[in-house]
Amino acid sequence: MIDIVIADDHKLFAQGLATILAEEEDFTIKAIFNDGRSMIDYLSNQTAHVAIIDLNMPQFDGKSTLVKLHEKKIEVKKLVLSMYAEKKLLDECVKIGIDAYLLKDVEPETLTETIRKLASGIYDFDTTSVCKNGNSNLIFKDDFINRYKLSKREIEVLKLITEGLTNHKIAEKLFLSTFTIDTHRKNIIQKINVKNTAELVKFAFEQNL
Repeated sequence: MIDIVIADDHKLFAQGLATILAEEEDFTIKAIFNDGRSMIDYLSNQTAHVAIIDLNMPQFDGKSTLVKLHEKKIEVKKLVLSMYAEKKLLDECVKIGIDAYLLKDVEPETLTETIRKLASGIYDFDTTSVCKNGNSNLIFKDDFINRYKLSKREIEVLKLITEGLTNHKIAEKLFLSTFTIDTHRKNIIQKINVKNTAELVKFAFEQNL
C-alpha cells in the first residue's frame, strides 16, 4: 500500500482529491491538512510514502513546508500540486528539493501514475514539461499573486471575469451565490486598486493574465 498525506487549505479540493485517490486499491489517505505546519508535525512522528503539497497556503505555505521537510530530513516523496506554471517558482521548488511538480488541472490518471512511480523510486522528473503543459489562460504568475494578495477563489473569479462572464454565470460555474461572487469582485477591485470591472478587465489584459 502507498500511504499518502495531503496539505491544501482549499478544503473542498483536498477532500475531492482524497476521494479520487482513495478509489485506488493500493492507495491509503493517511491524513489531510489545511496548512504545512500540521503536516510537518504529523510526519515528524508518522510515516508516509508521498506528501502532496499545495504552495499557496496561509500561515505556513508550501515552500516553507518543503524547506522544513528538508531541514528535518523527513523521508517522504514530495509532490507539489499547484495552479502555477511559472518557471521561476518551479526552479525555486526544485532547489529546495521536490520529487515531482504537477498542475492542478492534471488528469487523474497522470496523478495516480506519478504517485506510484514516486513510491517505487522510478519517477523521471521532467521539469521542462511543467511550464510547457501549463495553460496560460488558467495559470496566473506567482509574482502577480504575491503582489496583490489574491486568494485562490479570487483568482478563479478574476479568470472568469476576464472571460466576460457575469456574476450570475460565475456563481453557477463555481456553485456559489451571486452575492458571494459580487463580494469577491469588489475585493479584487479593491486589492488591485482599480475603479470598476471595466478597468479590472483592462488591467488583466495589460498584464497578460
